[in-house]
Amino acid sequence: MKKSIYLLAALSMVGANVFAKEVVAEPVEAVEAVIVQAKTVEPWKFAGRMYLEVEDFDNQSAVIGGNDDEDGTFIGTGISATRGKLTLDLNVEKRFGGDLSFINTDAEWDATRVDWKVRYQLFEKQAFHIKYRSENRTVDSERAPGWMQSTRRNRVELGTDFNHFNGLFAGWFVVGHDEDKNSSGANSDGNYWEGDFGPSFKITDRLSINPTLYTTGEFYDSEEMIETQLRVMMPYQLTDKVTIMPRVRVTLDRTVEDKSGNKIWEYKFADRIRYELMANVAINENFSSFMGVVYENADRTYAGGKKKDIDLFWSYVGVNYKFN
Repeated sequence: MKKSIYLLAALSMVGANVFAKEVVAEPVEAVEAVIVQAKTVEPWKFAGRMYLEVEDFDNQSAVIGGNDDEDGTFIGTGISATRGKLTLDLNVEKRFGGDLSFINTDAEWDATRVDWKVRYQLFEKQAFHIKYRSENRTVDSERAPGWMQSTRRNRVELGTDFNHFNGLFAGWFVVGHDEDKNSSGANSDGNYWEGDFGPSFKITDRLSINPTLYTTGEFYDSEEMIETQLRVMMPYQLTDKVTIMPRVRVTLDRTVEDKSGNKIWEYKFADRIRYELMANVAINENFSSFMGVVYENADRTYAGGKKKDIDLFWSYVGVNYKFN
């Protein structure tokens, strides 16, 4: 009888030890699984860009008093870092104002514009961003128009970009706030919105059409502006590496008023039409280039009925590189 009791006790201890080993082993396996998952963290992906942009108003189509103060040459560079749904972006742009050429290299004004942007892909088909801009403009008082002053602008912007219903409703929209301070010490605040959205239709394997409605509004201490445009782009896949993108912009209405509601100037339907030809070239998997040329014909009507012909020539060339 005693032998049977001893045997049962021994068996129970062996069973308890086996059971204990199984219980203890479970957390060890879970820890190992957690460690394996931690090793698969998605790495950061970096990309860089450089670009040159030129705006040149026709010499005989003066904007303000026959000056070329709205002409501009802009040189920029930027870098972005992406991991998962998060993208961080920094862009620095040097801006020169006036009718520049190889003969005339003195700018009427120059500015440095710095943009910091954080974008997050909150939903599968819609992302949101916040952007901060700091811009300092220095004016050459001997060459620039008398009304122009050196200014500093701080801007905060919230925005979204989206692509819903298989491309039937895609685009972007932003709202923002500006705080300006000029060299005389005067402050000026303002708010704005801007957006572009519409459907995209595939016509053939290589050709598609993208009509959009563009809207923008600016409400500052000195003046207010609202504009609406109809834009139509027709991207065409010319080769495996080249896509050309012709686009036409037609201004439906643009009105600029002072704070009292008095009209300063306006564009009525089709008073401004912009013809664009852009192209994207994929040189290899990491290296690409984007370029474009534009001609814009505009007839601006001022208060009192006076009109001015304001034609614009625009060009852009940029390169992009993915580092990994």
